[in-house]
Amino acid sequence: MWAKILLLFFVFSFLFKTDYSFDQDLGRHLKLGEIIVKTGSVPNTNLFSYTNPDFPFINTHWLFEVITYLSSQTIGLQALLFIKIIIFLISVWLTLKIIPGKNKALLLPIGFIFLHALRERTELRPEIFSFFFTSVVYYILEKYLQGPTKLIYLLPVISLLWVNTHIYFFVGLVLQAIFLLHLTYVHLRLRPKDVKLISGKLKRLGLLLGLSILVSLINPGNLKGLLYPFNVTQNYGYTIVENQTMFLLENIGFADPNFLFVKISIVIIFLSLLFASIKKKIEPKNILISIFGAGLALINVRSFPYLIFLSLPATLGNLGPIKQGNIKKLIVIVFSIFLIVESYLYLNGDYYRYRDDNNTVNLTLVEKGEKALDFAVNNNLPTPIYNNFDIGSYIIYRGYPKYTVFVDGRPEAYPKEFFSQTYIPSQSDFQKFKELDRKYNFKTIIFSHTDQTPWGKAFLASIVKDSNWKTVYLDDFMIILVKNSVLASQGQALQTLDPAKLDPSSYSFDTYLSYLRISLFLMQTNNPESAQKFAKKGLVIFPESPLGNALFGINAPKKFFW
Repeated sequence: MWAKILLLFFVFSFLFKTDYSFDQDLGRHLKLGEIIVKTGSVPNTNLFSYTNPDFPFINTHWLFEVITYLSSQTIGLQALLFIKIIIFLISVWLTLKIIPGKNKALLLPIGFIFLHALRERTELRPEIFSFFFTSVVYYILEKYLQGPTKLIYLLPVISLLWVNTHIYFFVGLVLQAIFLLHLTYVHLRLRPKDVKLISGKLKRLGLLLGLSILVSLINPGNLKGLLYPFNVTQNYGYTIVENQTMFLLENIGFADPNFLFVKISIVIIFLSLLFASIKKKIEPKNILISIFGAGLALINVRSFPYLIFLSLPATLGNLGPIKQGNIKKLIVIVFSIFLIVESYLYLNGDYYRYRDDNNTVNLTLVEKGEKALDFAVNNNLPTPIYNNFDIGSYIIYRGYPKYTVFVDGRPEAYPKEFFSQTYIPSQSDFQKFKELDRKYNFKTIIFSHTDQTPWGKAFLASIVKDSNWKTVYLDDFMIILVKNSVLASQGQALQTLDPAKLDPSSYSFDTYLSYLRISLFLMQTNNPESAQKFAKKGLVIFPESPLGNALFGINAPKKFFW
């Protein structure tokens, strides 16, 4: 029991921090939830962009959007963060509960390693319900193997909720299929004494799987919605980090401390399979589920958590009973110390500080685009707006229907040619942007200057130097520019900013990273003198910052490699 408590405490320690879901899709989810509640229907087109408003879109997470919107109107958005943590902890607890007592000798060290992968996805997203439903379905199926349980009849209900909450609903159907195969193997190969009991379980689970598939057709896309997880990327014209493999990301220089633990976890899974085959104690369900979880994690980084919710119990099942010895006791003690120390580093904030991480030990939803959109709305900045991919969802949240966007964070809601022939060229080639400007006559540009794409950086370097556009707002996350004609019509309401003359004394940020982010932007836009001032200000606040020192060519390695 104490091993489970320690592991749950470890999970809590890295969940108790600021939440940056508004940087992703939370704003758009809230707006869609509002629209669904008020209209009583789920939009089936793009809706929010003026470039492709009628492009068909299958909403696989509308129920999450309704839940979050209604919660925001009743208990408040901040309270949702507590609920998020509770959902995570219940999901992990159920997963640990699946593991039989005889397989728990190495639960703490192996669980500690695997749980690091969960750090990859801790935001308030629809996927938290997939984590929850995965653990519930897995738990019910294991209970069903052990003996009669009425919980098994919940599987179709869960499938119906899941298919309308998150695109990973197929995980539940695959789990049911795996247990069906396992029971078939037991029935045909092992020929147990209680053949009638196994046969009855097999038929019942087969019927429930069929019913689960049928009810999964009850979604906004019907059959297309059921098949959506398998073809959604066919229309992807834009590469998203979370949909890439960790190996591809490493090859392009993307650093993520979670990759190390995912690799170690996959090695442990492979060794457990080898161990099970040598011992000839093969259980089909454990083999298939451990491989399923590892396969998902290898396909893309957004699936890392399934190493915990699928592979962890199955891997310990592959290893089977392990006798407690002095060496194993020592391993458990050492890993317990590691766990407690690492949890302490999360909870006192040192882990984030010494890694130049945005997070702080504060359970708060952060809207990094809030002040910029306040500025746009309060000054009634005109449309059409040109924006980048990263900030589109937040503009929708704050501005729709007054503000429609050029693009938002849904590649599947735009024709793939839009990204390859319009969006990316308009940023990588400034002449293409000028051609696009002649078509749409942009009045305002709202752009998150933390955009790490080569085309985003190239666009910012060009636009701030263009005489037709003037910078009117800049903070550590956002830049807003307007055309000269807008500036003239606004009179004295808007003041222009010259990036070359910016001074940190004009800003008052809570964290040193804010000054460093502006410094990076100024360097990328060829304003070295003002960039140096902001970098120095950041280093005054936190002299040990690896990023701040790197801006001056000083190598200050990160203290924590994990």
